[in-house]
Amino acid sequence: MPAVFVAFKKQSRLFFSALLFVGCTLDSASFVSAQPISQPTAVANSTLQTKIKAFLEPETGLNNEIRAGLARLEQTCEFTNKTKPSATAATPLYSKSALIAKDIVAARAMANEQQAIADKAIAEFRSAQSLSMNTCSALPSLLRISEQCIRYQKNSEIAQAVSQASQTYFNETLARFKSYEAAVDLEAKGCTRPDFAYKLWAAEQVHIVPKLKTSGQQLSDLLK
Repeated sequence: MPAVFVAFKKQSRLFFSALLFVGCTLDSASFVSAQPISQPTAVANSTLQTKIKAFLEPETGLNNEIRAGLARLEQTCEFTNKTKPSATAATPLYSKSALIAKDIVAARAMANEQQAIADKAIAEFRSAQSLSMNTCSALPSLLRISEQCIRYQKNSEIAQAVSQASQTYFNETLARFKSYEAAVDLEAKGCTRPDFAYKLWAAEQVHIVPKLKTSGQQLSDLLK
């Protein structure tokens, strides 16, 4: 994996984890280990596998870590305030976190636009390679031994791998946005320090959104 991706992952994970740790108004224990996101269908082209892994690696499982941290904060908050029911009632936010709702809506729209770009590229690739109408599609993979069918098999696996990578990436991204909205709700309940959700979102803006802005094209380039 390129060093830049390794550095990115380590830096962003440490940053998000630190924010989640200090966000609680009380001391919290360590987070639950994140479950890894399933990897795309294995293909013969090891170069493509490497590129897909490098593309997905920085954000893989990040939302699981964030959700685990938020759950920890919420449990601590409920335990602390169980004798004070009114303390968990949401109140209007006056911190910077109140401002991120519109940003999340805009980012969600951008993610949908980028996913549409990737979906279009995948559909065009399938059409250009005649994957839907190819006579080889009726044969089991073990019987695709002609040059035409070998090419069909390879292109089919490429399309499938990139399609699954796209779904994995955007599902993770959109789920993470919901987590930031949940962080805003927790802050409104007084379960975190002021500006907690804003700082989480700011980390997303610095470490992840720049990639999201060109993600559709990056996924499309994997088809080449």
